[in-house]
Order: sequence, then structure tokens, then C-alpha cells
Amino acid sequence: MATRGSIAALLAPGLRKVYIDTGKERPLEYPMFFNVDDMQWNPVTDQQVSGIGTLPSMPEGNQFITDDIIMGGTKSYTAAPFGLAVEITWAAWRDELYGVMQEMVRELSRASRNRQEVDAWSILNNAFSTSYPGFTSGESLCSTSHTGLDGTSRANRPSVDIGLSQTGIQAAITRFEGMTDERGMPRLMAPTMAVIHYSNKFVAREIFGSGGKPYTADNEINALIDEDLSYLVCHYITTSTYWWLSASKGIHDLNFMWRDHPIFDVFDDPWTKNAIATVFQRHTKGHGSWRGIDGSTG
Repeated sequence: MATRGSIAALLAPGLRKVYIDTGKERPLEYPMFFNVDDMQWNPVTDQQVSGIGTLPSMPEGNQFITDDIIMGGTKSYTAAPFGLAVEITWAAWRDELYGVMQEMVRELSRASRNRQEVDAWSILNNAFSTSYPGFTSGESLCSTSHTGLDGTSRANRPSVDIGLSQTGIQAAITRFEGMTDERGMPRLMAPTMAVIHYSNKFVAREIFGSGGKPYTADNEINALIDEDLSYLVCHYITTSTYWWLSASKGIHDLNFMWRDHPIFDVFDDPWTKNAIATVFQRHTKGHGSWRGIDGSTG
């Protein structure tokens, strides 16, 4: 709680400047990448269902062979609540001279946005952990051995992790090209974006923006140019060597869902005259299917 005693330096004239340690804020990054939706109820559940397999041969006079879908796993999303309040005594609000109390209230919106970013990007920060599964229990988002409903193992991660490089990107694109569905049928899903830690921004610029093959003295073209890939510099990835190649929003299955968008309130406590400002929100995040994302720990 902000009281006159806790903000004594802000009560008297004479300060040339009050430096509030906030500054400008970046635009929200997660809506540029994740599927953002509203929950119609809480919790919600997604169900994985396969298609049917390829057409088998049918010798003359034989009956049709029948096929059926295969029911896969489920993914449940439960919205979690988040909230924060600031309390300011009437005397502190009235006597503070530099606008810091008003800024303190405005900071609630910044706290709300940062929580959104941290929670959304936790999907990728935990992409290599089996403790954060999708439809299949015990499987990480990025794995060398996803067990399909047809029993086939598939990968969206290199068998030996590789750093962000032209070689790594080309191998990830090749895995996209060879992707099959849960019945072994070809699955058309093209990558459009690389997601990188901010420390790799200049490496990404060299890989994706060079007309020639980067890091070579030969007169070779950059084979990635025709792939029309962009890259997103993320400031919430916690490990600098992690990187991913991703299909577009709505094609991949990485989700951030709102149950309650931020609710801001300001009210006076009638017993103390203290001003109280609050923010409350509920949301959840996660993935069901791994298809549409390919990643490496570097």
C-alpha cells in the first residue's frame, strides 16, 4: 500500500525529475504467432480424430474393404485466474506532486500484458518437455518420435539438435515436405515463419535476407529465398539457442484462449478512503496437435 510514509520523497517540491522505471512498451508479440480465441465455456476439450487410409486394391468380384476413423487423444484447456491490485491512501494520492500514483495505476495494464506474453510463450519455452503434452500423453510438442494413431513414428525435431542455420532450416523444411497424417497420407502444411530468440536476430537476417548463400565465398544462390519465409524476433523465449519453424496461424495448433479479458476496476474503500485499483483476467494456453511446428534446442 502506498502511504505518505512510503513515498516521502515525492511529497515536497524541488525534484528536477522523477525517473519512473518503465519506459516505452513493445507491441504484444504473441498475437502475431498464436491462435487467439475466446472460450465459450470453461474448461473446453479438443478431440483428435484421424481420417481414413489410402485406397486398397480390389480384385475383381471381391467385396469392398471397409475403413473407419481412429479416435485419438483429447486435450483439455482450463482457464486460470490472474489478478493484481494497488492500494493508495487518500493522503498519498492527494499530496504526491509528480504523477507517480497515477502511473502506478496505469502499470496494472502493463502487468496484465506481460502475463499474457509469459503464458503464451511458455508453450514454446516448454516445447521440448514431455511434461507439457498435447493429444498424446508423455510427448513433447517437438519430438523425434511422435507415435501416430497408425503406429508410425514421426519427427518434428532433428535427431541431433542443430543451431539456427541454413542447414537446420532446410532440414526442417524437408520434414514439413515429408509430413504425413495419422493414416500415412501426405499432409500439405508449409512453413511460413521462423521464431527466434532476440540474440539470433542478426543471424536470421543473414540467413533469410541474403541473396547469396550465407557464410560462403562461392557464388551460390540462397536456396531459402524462394521459400518466402519470414522470422519473428521474440523477447519472451527464455533459452537463446531455441528456434522453431512454423506454419501460419490457424494452420498450426498452438493456442491462447481467453475466458475473461482483462477487467479493470477502481474504487474507494468507504472505511479508509483508500483508492484501490485492480485488474483481473482468466486465460489458458497449450497445444493439441504437433503438426505445423518444427523446432530445435540448438
